[in-house]
Amino acid sequence: MIEKINIVDLSVIIVLGAALILAIFFSLNELAMSIASGLLGYIGGNIKTMKGGANDGKGN
Repeated sequence: MIEKINIVDLSVIIVLGAALILAIFFSLNELAMSIASGLLGYIGGNIKTMKGGANDGKGN
């Protein structure tokens, strides 16, 4: 039930989250929007690959 923590994924999420907070703080709206969409896409892709899929490498 408890899975191993992936250090690379965790560090990417932390760094992108910090960059997002700084972009919002300095009111760089376009940069904040780009970082937020990239972060959500990265997390969504990560969950999909961790969940698994067909044996041929294609996702669900």
